[in-house]
Amino acid sequence: MQSVRVIAGLGNPGAQYDGTRHNIGFQVLDQFATEMQANWSPNKRFDAHTTETVLFGKPLMLIKPQTFMNLSGLSVQKVCRYYRFHPSQVLIVYDEIQIPVGQVKVSLRGSAGGHNGIEDILSRMGGEFIRYRIGIGPAEKSAIPLTEFVLGKFSENEKEIMNARLPHLVEGLKLIIRQGPERAMNQLNQRTHIE
Repeated sequence: MQSVRVIAGLGNPGAQYDGTRHNIGFQVLDQFATEMQANWSPNKRFDAHTTETVLFGKPLMLIKPQTFMNLSGLSVQKVCRYYRFHPSQVLIVYDEIQIPVGQVKVSLRGSAGGHNGIEDILSRMGGEFIRYRIGIGPAEKSAIPLTEFVLGKFSENEKEIMNARLPHLVEGLKLIIRQGPERAMNQLNQRTHIE
């Protein structure tokens, strides 16, 4: 497999969506960019906020699509076409309701699982991209509708968990860049506890 060249965090643009469960992809990528001392700038060509950095000698492009979640694939596809990146060089960071809050699973294939952003990427690019799924799921099934749940803010307890987990989630991304997704997956998918 080729090296990761693009990390895309999914979310919705606009201050009203800051801190929502659906925007955890943005949040994790913002933290990653901060640690790499990389500054975001609007990029009209790609309908995204973008920045570039180098990690372990490997050039990386970070993108936050500004198309709203349901059209996330539009932005990712534009980047890949322009730079001629293969989908397997793309790492997508996004929320997963089937995983407990703050935990992470890495996978190389699978369906959208009801996630509209991933559905759009699959329809435009196929399924060869790397998935970095961050848990936002409740311990018990939520009584509120799914859309309302994912667009809602984390509870105070969940916020504490996410803040504690944020450095580990960023380290997980770095592990994938350093070791490749297959090797990193074996380590990250076994860590089911809150560190």
